[in-house]
Amino acid sequence: METTVVERQPELAPDRIEQKIRALDWRDLQLWCIGFVVVVVLGGGFLALVTPQMLWQISAIVARQQNITQLIFGLTALLILLNVYLFQQRLVLLRTRRELILQLQIAERSARTDALTGVFNRRFMEEALTREVARAERTQSNLSVMLADVDEFKDFNTRFGHLIGDQILREVTALLQKNFRAADLVIRYGGDEFLVIMPDTDLVQAGVAVERLCQLLERWNNREHREYRLGLSCGVSAYTPGTAIEEFLRAADSDLYVQKASQENGRNASKGGTVANSQTLAVVPLVPTRLASRRL
Repeated sequence: METTVVERQPELAPDRIEQKIRALDWRDLQLWCIGFVVVVVLGGGFLALVTPQMLWQISAIVARQQNITQLIFGLTALLILLNVYLFQQRLVLLRTRRELILQLQIAERSARTDALTGVFNRRFMEEALTREVARAERTQSNLSVMLADVDEFKDFNTRFGHLIGDQILREVTALLQKNFRAADLVIRYGGDEFLVIMPDTDLVQAGVAVERLCQLLERWNNREHREYRLGLSCGVSAYTPGTAIEEFLRAADSDLYVQKASQENGRNASKGGTVANSQTLAVVPLVPTRLASRRL
């Protein structure tokens, strides 16, 4: 079976695209200057032909000129051809500019989007978190974040392979996007960790969102029989005015690891029952179902 390979044009860097757009603007200015100069020359020529006595007092010479009609038609045709050329060049410039602007938008979106999951990446997180913290300071509004980690993801990759692991990350992304509001920003923080920035949300509301995510995850695990069950550990924190962004994130990270330690202890305590259950149901609950969160 033959595989069709689609050649993709290399994506240009944003700074390179901006240089091309500036070059187009300069070319546009050149076309306008050419058109202006030609119009001035042709206008002077027509004026000299129509009212020569006002310019060089050569009415007698013009009267004796036998090819004046051909000259007028030639100048008219030249003017028409010049306008056609300028119009065509401006269409090319506009089309090229639109294509470059589209490439610039794609490049900027790619620079702040995670290629695997399609959500924002850590680079965008730094910009967004700085902006949201500044807004919370300015308007005295609430701001919370949730840091989520896929439980036992390293072991999962070892057992099922990285392709299935990538699919799980996409599934987690879809669950997060479905659970949180459109105003909330879902970000792949790194590896199997996700960060959700929740503007206008206090700690209690963030806890409600986490509990809702727990229920959504439980339904996802029970929807069909798989060889694995998905689990998340979540830590939340609320922004306090004057707190550094690093401290804000560190609070959520600390809460996350408290919950992971709690789940690890619970898993060790029920390890025997879990093994028996996996043998009976032919399901390997590699990752615990329960999603834990602690309200600070």
